[in-house]
Amino acid sequence: MVQAKTIIKGVNLIKATLLFILLSAAVPMIIGCGQSDADEPKAAADIIVIDAMKLFGGIEREPVSFPHDLHTSVLNAQGQDCLTCHRKRPDGFLSSKFMRLADNDQEIVMNIYHDNCIDCHNKTAEAGLKAGPTICGECHAEKPAFISTRTPFGFDKSLHQRHVKSVKDCQECHHTLKFNNEQHDATDNPFDLACIDCHLHDDLETFEMIYRYSRAGSCRDCHRSETEKTRSALEQAVHRQCIGCHLETDFSGPVDCAGCHDADRQQAIEAVEKPPRLDAGQPDFVLLAAAENERVESKLATVPFSHVGHEGFNSTCRVCHHEGTNACNECHTLAGGENGGGVKLQQAMHDMNSSHSCIGCHEQKKYEPECAGCHMQMEQGRLSEHACTICHSGPAPERLNSVKKRYHSLDQFRPKRSDIRLSFSDRDIPDTVTIGVLADQYQPAIFPHRKIVDVLRKNIKDSKVATYFHGHEDLVCQGCHHHSPVGARPPLCESCHGEPFNKADLLRPGLYGAYHRQCIGCHQSMNIEKPSDCVGCHAERKAES
Repeated sequence: MVQAKTIIKGVNLIKATLLFILLSAAVPMIIGCGQSDADEPKAAADIIVIDAMKLFGGIEREPVSFPHDLHTSVLNAQGQDCLTCHRKRPDGFLSSKFMRLADNDQEIVMNIYHDNCIDCHNKTAEAGLKAGPTICGECHAEKPAFISTRTPFGFDKSLHQRHVKSVKDCQECHHTLKFNNEQHDATDNPFDLACIDCHLHDDLETFEMIYRYSRAGSCRDCHRSETEKTRSALEQAVHRQCIGCHLETDFSGPVDCAGCHDADRQQAIEAVEKPPRLDAGQPDFVLLAAAENERVESKLATVPFSHVGHEGFNSTCRVCHHEGTNACNECHTLAGGENGGGVKLQQAMHDMNSSHSCIGCHEQKKYEPECAGCHMQMEQGRLSEHACTICHSGPAPERLNSVKKRYHSLDQFRPKRSDIRLSFSDRDIPDTVTIGVLADQYQPAIFPHRKIVDVLRKNIKDSKVATYFHGHEDLVCQGCHHHSPVGARPPLCESCHGEPFNKADLLRPGLYGAYHRQCIGCHQSMNIEKPSDCVGCHAERKAES
């Protein structure tokens, strides 16, 4: 198959992928990978599990834990490179497989590993250097010498801005395919990726790799988890592009596994403060709904969504757009289609256990210290009765096309101040509350009621999420006065919590337990260190003389 023109201008194809295998391939080299002297395995970000025999069915021995950076560093010191262990493919790139291009025969693949690895280790030992194991059990160990601490790595807005300042032009990274044949001339749309999906099997001389700004999206827009005919898998494409560029330029970008996938080195990467917005033609505001052909079946009102607002709180588009940058309803249908992995639109938006869903993301916010004081004490995984209408406050889905031009901002859907203020006068909030439940052992506790309320109200005011979703200021009272009507005079705690606890209702703590779980639990969740002991709240009662 004829290779397409590459966008890596002036970069030798072999060097462009010279260290691709640093992060993705299972490749033994020339230094030891056997059990270390220490009892515990060594943890590293470059560990690759060699289990190639799984392709041919079950495996007879344990997989091999292979420290990749350790081997490549020794090779580099001896003036060798990846060609020592990898073969060049017909397209000019290096194969990620060890000493072969394909896995056609089980015995051949096994012998490639055993013959080459053991031979290299023996020669290294003969040269008087520290060498790797040559005995089966030292590589195929039940207790591996190494364990992987590989941390996934993403290209966020900060890294993007740093690269924008370094590269000559955007086509160093962003590219698409242009048709160059009789069927698609200049009058046609030469950038139709839908056509490219069908023509991946065609002769690649009909395509030309070019840059087009309006298509400058994520690598995931085209490159998927597996190689598709002439389109490389995401892992391969990213490593070839990034490592190849780092090798050919004076940039300080990493070329080893740990450089990207070690957690400590990730934290040490210099961040750009307030990087500019990535403009991919996305709307500032949108009304979320089912796909147009399903809106008649959809019942709930549309959801007003500030796209630009959410961008400001996230470092990458992948927080929501986990595959490509398409709208959610293009993959997730009401009934759940193949493109969305069978996940229905309702599940995609409401799954509390998914960081990609709206509710799942918002649930995580509840565990931040400013919010956790109340939310950690509440029943988890349960939404309030008015939660649906707070989100689904837009026009009916069947009317969306005719009325959507009227709406351009989330502010058009925010409740009026008069609708969210306290249902009682601010003067009715007591400054302090005396709690004398332990008066037989301690002095009554003086609870700084207004101070607590003011802190909670400030935390809500400072959070756009809390301000929008709490809906009414009365909810601040529910943090402590749960399961009771909001008002200036809520019922006493002992109205529900008895002394001692009710054995017939073990899920409802007694009065002592309720106070301490609520107060201490709130302090712990909000990282409040004081009071740290009993007398911090309850002054000790002195014995009468």
